[in-house]
Parts: sequence; structure tokens; C-alpha cells
Amino acid sequence: MTTDIIHQTDPRQWDPELDAVIAAPANHKVVFENDRLRVLEVILEPNEEEPVHHHRWPSVFVFDQVQGPIHDIAPDGTIKPPNRDVMQAIQAWDGQGCLVVHMAPQPAGRVLNASGKTVHGIRVEMKS
Repeated sequence: MTTDIIHQTDPRQWDPELDAVIAAPANHKVVFENDRLRVLEVILEPNEEEPVHHHRWPSVFVFDQVQGPIHDIAPDGTIKPPNRDVMQAIQAWDGQGCLVVHMAPQPAGRVLNASGKTVHGIRVEMKS
């Protein structure tokens, strides 16, 4: 396995400058952090595209406002297929209450909110 592949698959090796709070601070605000958890408020306005960033830790994402379509975009600009955990959950959600999604570490990319509704939620990242 080459070093590049290891760095892509091992979240501990991901570029710290692409951490969501550093690379996309307008969309990710730290609400709480200690040595085990980081809690982020995440906001993405209608038709807004975040800068490239990653989330190195697994998390639980609680959306109190979200609507599709939302697109995952690779760093090279390619739109990824809608098969990521959160994309499938949004498509299946009935819009009632909050949408809660368990998320694996998320490698570098960006999200485009192609809907007419602001995305808002709390992401609880579990540091490991």
C-alpha cells in the first residue's frame, strides 16, 4: 500500500489544516470540546457550498433542519454518488422531528446544499 493510500484511509494521517473547524469555519462552530468529544454547530445556507474539509472522528449528527438535494463533492470537483450514510438518511427521512445519523469519519470533500432550506444541526464527534 502506498503512503498516499494510507494517508487517505487513515484519519489520523489526514491533513490537520483540512479539519472542518479550520478549513470551513463559517460552517462549523465549536460548541464544546474536551479530550473525548467535540460538539459542532453546523450551518449550510441554501445553495451554499462548503470549502474542502474533513471530519476525522466518527460522529452522531442531529439535524433539526435539513432538506435535499444535498451533494457530496470530491476535492477535484466530482459529484460523488449519494451513497454516504447522511445522504441516504436525508432521502429516507419523513421530515418529522430531528434526523439523527451515525457517521463514519468523513475524508476530505465538500457539501453543496442545493435545497432552498438552511441545513442546521449539531455534530457530536467522538475522538478516538
